[in-house]
Amino acid sequence: MRLSIAFTSAMIVRKILLLTAAMGITVVSLKVPAHAESVPSLPLSLSLDAVNEAIRVCGVKGFKVTVTVVDPDGIIKVQARSDGTPIHSQQFSFRKAYTMVSMGPMLGADTSSALIKALSASPQGLTNVQGGSTPLLFLPGAALMRSGKTYIGAIGVSGAPSSLEDEVCALSGIAKIQNGLDAGL
Repeated sequence: MRLSIAFTSAMIVRKILLLTAAMGITVVSLKVPAHAESVPSLPLSLSLDAVNEAIRVCGVKGFKVTVTVVDPDGIIKVQARSDGTPIHSQQFSFRKAYTMVSMGPMLGADTSSALIKALSASPQGLTNVQGGSTPLLFLPGAALMRSGKTYIGAIGVSGAPSSLEDEVCALSGIAKIQNGLDAGL
């Protein structure tokens, strides 16, 4: 059965190509624009440096945290958990980073604290947003990563006694790699 379906699909494609050729229609392949090829992406090496710095800064303060870096699509690039972190910190660090990369650029917010403030200013506030997507988590502790003006990911931290402390550690991770980000990766 599968063989006949594949054969039938091949025949249909061939007939479409013959018909388009007979009608004088040109089939062209689409090329990706040159600017799309030059969109920066966050290298793994810089992601690891940011994660290690965030864990180090929180560790100096006695905080055991999990740090997650996500790409612009919200996919985990790196996640590391220091020894003895709270159970929830793995998911929370991801959800904070995911929330930042999905909502921050839309609202012009670079940190989760700024995002919460921006959403709180609207009449419906966080109520509308929180009901829609379960991975979203509106707590401080994350920040967007940029190369120039292009958002290339986000870092989220969880496990410190205060989410504001998580955010300080996230920002320290970005500060550690910002020169590499500004250099165009």
